[in-house]
Amino acid sequence: MTVEQHVRRRVTELGEWVTARERVYLDKCFWIHLRTARMNEPSPTGASALMASLAAGVSAGRLVCPISDVLFLELMKQTDPVTRIATAELIDELSCGVSLSPEPTRVATEVAHFLHANAGHSVYPLEQLVWTKVAFVLGVQHPVPQAFAPEERLVIQKAFFDHLWEIPLSMMVETIGNAWPPESSFGDLAIRLNRDNAVHAASMKSFAQVYRDEINGVLEVAAPIAADVLHDMARKALGPDIEPSAEQREIIFRQCLGLLRAAVRKPIGKRALRTLHAGALTHAAVRWNRTQKVDANDLFDFHHAEAALGYCDVLLTDGPMHTLLKQRHLAIEREFPCRVMSSVGDAAEWAQDRFGRRVDEADVK
Repeated sequence: MTVEQHVRRRVTELGEWVTARERVYLDKCFWIHLRTARMNEPSPTGASALMASLAAGVSAGRLVCPISDVLFLELMKQTDPVTRIATAELIDELSCGVSLSPEPTRVATEVAHFLHANAGHSVYPLEQLVWTKVAFVLGVQHPVPQAFAPEERLVIQKAFFDHLWEIPLSMMVETIGNAWPPESSFGDLAIRLNRDNAVHAASMKSFAQVYRDEINGVLEVAAPIAADVLHDMARKALGPDIEPSAEQREIIFRQCLGLLRAAVRKPIGKRALRTLHAGALTHAAVRWNRTQKVDANDLFDFHHAEAALGYCDVLLTDGPMHTLLKQRHLAIEREFPCRVMSSVGDAAEWAQDRFGRRVDEADVK
């Protein structure tokens, strides 16, 4: 078994475990609310009750609260090491060490799954293929110790992967300390998006048109992935010598782009490519509101929504993102079976109805 096959086996096993539970995704503000409640600091009414009910659901094996690559990046932006570690420890408890795979990997998985499924291949459910453990929240890399023979190198790689698979987030955060770079490219990206939105504002005629522009743009990123998947399928069917010329690659890229654009016109295609679909919806919603400007924090929230809507049962987010997602023309309830809440009290009431609560952690606020 290759190291890649070993990784896939662990991912599919984890996927079966995760999908047997309800999945509640908390954005940064909700993790902070729970942390302040845990530390007996001022927190919104209902935060302690929400914490107790979520913990009860996790303890009963009915619930998991996964994180994502963008949540990890926001966690590492916290400058106080004490609260950063406390947040990580809370995440360890409620996430059980589970994260969605990083967004680029998730998009590639969705594209590959779509093509293989439509080629008649036997595939696992997509919902089981997008999970990983927190040590691999930003992706999987394997050491390549050249001093060892290939057989020994493979054993080392598998053992190293299995070791990291069990590492808790709090240990990662403590090990990294303050060495994580504080800079983020989202600030510059927000400035560029606001500038481009202003330039094109007059040309927007309908939300459907704005969404179409957004999804067509992001599919240009997905088309090369589709071309690589088809090339891999051709090599397996026809032999390793199949190698298209540069001209043929361009033709294949255009064909893949046309295929994906046709796919997202239908509900089944949108569901298959759900991360890109969710991202196109949120960005289109902001563009359609011509007076709205985005900042770096908004972009983090967009990525939270893209992660949660497609693969979780509940998204707990802040008020502005909740308002954006509830806009009628987005039709989030129809597109995604994910309940969105921003009120800590409402979330606590929902969680208590679903999972009960631990009596020793009753809300006294």
